[in-house]
Amino acid sequence: MNDELVARKRISRAVAWVGFASSAVALLDVIALGLLLALWVTPADLGVATLAITLFYFLDLATEAGMTSVLVQQPALDDDTISSVFWLNVMVSTLLFGLLWVVGPLLGRLQGHPVVGTMLIAYGSKLLYQNVYFVPAALLRRELRFKELSIVRTIANLGDVAGRIGFAAAGEPVWCFVAGPLIRIAITGIGLQLCHPWRPRFVLRTERVRAWLVYAGKTTASQALQHFYNNVSYQIVGFYFGDAAVGTYRVAYELVLYPVNFVSNIVAQVAFPAFARMSAVRDQLAAQFRRFSRQNLAMTLPILVVIVVGANDLLAVFFPRVHDGEVVARILCVVGMLRAVDCLYLPLLDGLGLAGRNLIVAIVAALVLAGCDVAASELLGPSLGFRAVAIGRVVGYPLVIALHAWFALGQLGLPARTYVRDLVGILACGIIAIGPGLAIELLAPGLAPAIRLPIVAVVSIVGVALALDRFQGLGIGAIRRELRTS
Repeated sequence: MNDELVARKRISRAVAWVGFASSAVALLDVIALGLLLALWVTPADLGVATLAITLFYFLDLATEAGMTSVLVQQPALDDDTISSVFWLNVMVSTLLFGLLWVVGPLLGRLQGHPVVGTMLIAYGSKLLYQNVYFVPAALLRRELRFKELSIVRTIANLGDVAGRIGFAAAGEPVWCFVAGPLIRIAITGIGLQLCHPWRPRFVLRTERVRAWLVYAGKTTASQALQHFYNNVSYQIVGFYFGDAAVGTYRVAYELVLYPVNFVSNIVAQVAFPAFARMSAVRDQLAAQFRRFSRQNLAMTLPILVVIVVGANDLLAVFFPRVHDGEVVARILCVVGMLRAVDCLYLPLLDGLGLAGRNLIVAIVAALVLAGCDVAASELLGPSLGFRAVAIGRVVGYPLVIALHAWFALGQLGLPARTYVRDLVGILACGIIAIGPGLAIELLAPGLAPAIRLPIVAVVSIVGVALALDRFQGLGIGAIRRELRTS
């Protein structure tokens, strides 16, 4: 078996493992959020917590993402380089944690909720703890050992869910959203060290520090801006429509974008080391990029179809205290589809050493999407309420994707017509699968949502799987074959 075929099977198995496991965890997370809102957490509590949660990601990126990328992207590694990157990360993370004690309370006062600042400081302790596992995580990614990463991530997220539910039941409806992630982080550190034990050497190569910081800085800034423009809508909804509207908007957003992002981000993690390995062979790189794009859209399509058809029932069953979110959820399905396509451009350009291109796109995207959100709130908010922000997303996101695609496809020499043709057939399978589920919704309006929802979900998912397997070779059978491949 030639090297290209071996690499392709290894990458496909990685995508299949992490995609399957991550989809299960995402579903569990949605169910957990439903239990929290049904029993202990009000939409206003969720709105306050969201003001802090949307900032957590910046703390994750502050050290872990950039330095991990340095280790993954390097053509060759030795023990001195790995240890040098580790000690550099320790210094940067310690400095940032100190700054957080100053910035956190200021952000809390700016938001009008001092608890937000306290939550940021508590979660910020992970800046120090992540030094326990960021090197093992990077080495596992570099070696494409995503089966182990997927298992650890699944177990850690189960701990997160248990922590959130436990703290909420104990009377902490806001702080539970900090306790859960901290439990997840603790389990992640233990699990990754067990999978890939590593200890640092006392060495620091100062001559390469500047190059590492520049690359890590560009990568981190791009991802931070990406997180900003993906989540700034929460802040805009809160400013224009209040805390309760933030809670409702977040439920609709997470119902759609959380499972899409969860699957897509892990596919992107597989893609980054794969693209870095193939960067010198552009034909193989273009072929793998096309495969990744099709696989990722196919994995997210069943989620979007179920939400488009059953948004009313999903909210009624899992979030009975949340009202008026179904229209936003359906609108955001368009954004979810676009996000599934967009997520691979960033790791492609980073893998090619073109982190600066991603930074340009991120700056433009932050301006365009935040501007569209504000403009929609001003123009449509008086009549549509917070639904206007979702419309702003749909208007702005295609512009961002067009710019990112222009940079990425140009590097591959891949014609846009060919790329679009790869994806149109998959989207057509989703459109076909909407029909049966929608028929059940229309023909059985008297059924209780708890009864109708599983019927609609099964019919929709089976419809997508059969259409993908029949017309695109990407259904459940294809995933099962990848998992069985040795």
